[in-house]
Amino acid sequence: MNAAANWNDILVRDNFQDVGQTPTADPVWESPDIIPFGSDILDFPLLASSYNGPDLGISHPIVYGRLNRIYVRGKNLRTGCPTSGNVRLYYAPGGLLLDPRAWTPINAEGGGTTVPFTVRGGSREIPPGQICVSRSAFVWPSRNPPGHYCTITTVDTPAHPMSATLPTFGSLVDYLNWVRYNPNVGWRNIDVIPCQQTSYVLSELAVCNLNNTPTRFVFGVSGTDLPGGTATFSNTDQQAPFSLTAQIYSPGTDEGYTRSVLLPANYSGTVTVVLRFDQPLPCDARIVLRAYNPVTTNAGPLERRLAVPLTGVPGLQDALFLELGAYTFVAAESSP
Repeated sequence: MNAAANWNDILVRDNFQDVGQTPTADPVWESPDIIPFGSDILDFPLLASSYNGPDLGISHPIVYGRLNRIYVRGKNLRTGCPTSGNVRLYYAPGGLLLDPRAWTPINAEGGGTTVPFTVRGGSREIPPGQICVSRSAFVWPSRNPPGHYCTITTVDTPAHPMSATLPTFGSLVDYLNWVRYNPNVGWRNIDVIPCQQTSYVLSELAVCNLNNTPTRFVFGVSGTDLPGGTATFSNTDQQAPFSLTAQIYSPGTDEGYTRSVLLPANYSGTVTVVLRFDQPLPCDARIVLRAYNPVTTNAGPLERRLAVPLTGVPGLQDALFLELGAYTFVAAESSP
């Protein structure tokens, strides 16, 4: 874990505001440097000109049954000397509380799971301040059925080696801090859904409890340009059945929360979210689903430092909460 205030190596961002500071501010699951690009070839001028936006991956969602290339972008923040690095990409079933035990490496075009970063012209030597990209695109596995997926990327450099074997985590806080405190790790949880509908079923979003004790969770819903409505989070698994409803507030900037649910120790399952709006969902609206852990009195100092108060959680008005994960859905004019 890197605890430095600023990063001095190749950065893969967690969001557009990420400049290498640690810990990264939320959202840590919207890396613009993990770029799904369909069957197209991403040229370097577009890669460089879009560094501060827009998010190229939103206009090229992963489409089942087609060729889906995914590029990884980086930037050398070192001062005074060039560096080099290799990048890897992994996927797991997407969800509100990602289960890192399910990570699977993604192969690049031409084979292999480790790809060097290169600059314009193809050199592996990356000068200070320069943008770089994976020399080959990673190719989304065609065997994966339609659904929601998470992607994680890691960068291995001489100054900050990163094993091809991803770490294991003994708690939800350990996993969250690994992402927040490692600027050579990127995480992307973004999907595209059709707009102009009043109801949506977002099925089989992963939910897990990495803790070795039963733990309480609260789900939230917010976004931008949202009509009023409701979001119902449900699970039919008999180990942890629940059905919890949160209010969706128009225009969505205020977050609505469910009551809490207790998940068993070391639990891994899925949650289905049914969204019902009073009006059709506008195009370009964003829906953000989040999962929180109410912080208990025996929480450690790091967990307490990251925890924040939330207003309106049923039965837990005075508690602090640790945000553990989220999934973003962007509405567009056509279905992916």
